[in-house]
Amino acid sequence: MPFSLIDKSNHIVLIAHENPDADSLGSASAFYSYLLRTQKKVTFYCSSPTIAAHLVFIPWSEKISNRFPSDADLAISFDCGSFSRLGVDYSGELINFDHHISNEQYGTLNCIDTAAMSTTQVVYDWFIGQDIKINAKMANALYAGLIDDTKCFRDPKCTLKIFSIALRLLELGANHEQCVNGLYNSKTLASLRLQAEMLKCMTLVLDGRLALFEVDQELLASTGASLVDCKAVLDEAITLKIVSVALLLAVRKRGGISLSLRSDGVVNASEMMQRYQGGGHHDRAGAKVMDKPLAQIREEIISYIKEELE
Repeated sequence: MPFSLIDKSNHIVLIAHENPDADSLGSASAFYSYLLRTQKKVTFYCSSPTIAAHLVFIPWSEKISNRFPSDADLAISFDCGSFSRLGVDYSGELINFDHHISNEQYGTLNCIDTAAMSTTQVVYDWFIGQDIKINAKMANALYAGLIDDTKCFRDPKCTLKIFSIALRLLELGANHEQCVNGLYNSKTLASLRLQAEMLKCMTLVLDGRLALFEVDQELLASTGASLVDCKAVLDEAITLKIVSVALLLAVRKRGGISLSLRSDGVVNASEMMQRYQGGGHHDRAGAKVMDKPLAQIREEIISYIKEELE
């Protein structure tokens, strides 16, 4: 069915989610390379005005537009667990590639594999199943998403299949050095300043089992960092032996509060964020709240987490 939708379409839009990560961009990038062979008109779309500097190595990132074309007759979303993550109110036919347990199944066709470690794995499996040749650019994009969502293969859920896919992508031309340097060895001074301030202000609550962070626009402006730079601190905080949950409450520039949650597995992060119309994975998830003040959200979610930890 994906082929029939693609074949009959004239202008296809590939959608990476708001504030995209390497998995969303890498999946869309690989599909962009594939669609160029079909001689279809293709737009690479993301609602965010810019993408993080450390992700510009991903092929075709220079093609990303934050303007959704009015003549699009097919959209394909990547790593967007909910319709709101598309960043556009699109009502046409849509193919939904994802691996989130909480995916809303909003597509005309939903290509969801919740057992996959990344959406790039879902796309890779689809390419292989359809006997689509993967060139070096596609391999590099898929590999970037794979190592990002597996935390450079440090995730304990990595299986033999993951390493087999990684090996095959390297054989097809993925550049391990470029991907690792881009994702892990290209931090900005602004991001380090932000992370230092966040760690300085970290609060341990619930007998130290919850690491709580709060970030406002003033802090982001003073450090020169962005909201995306906050996530690395959560990943570090959850490695503390005493901590079971790491939570970030961040004031968004365009209003509302962004919630990001990391868990060691005791608390189901996806289910917790679904309380706020968000979602994700068992160990990491997020949400966006537009109708409640930060203090109320803080009180609510600490109470929810306390219930889960007891």
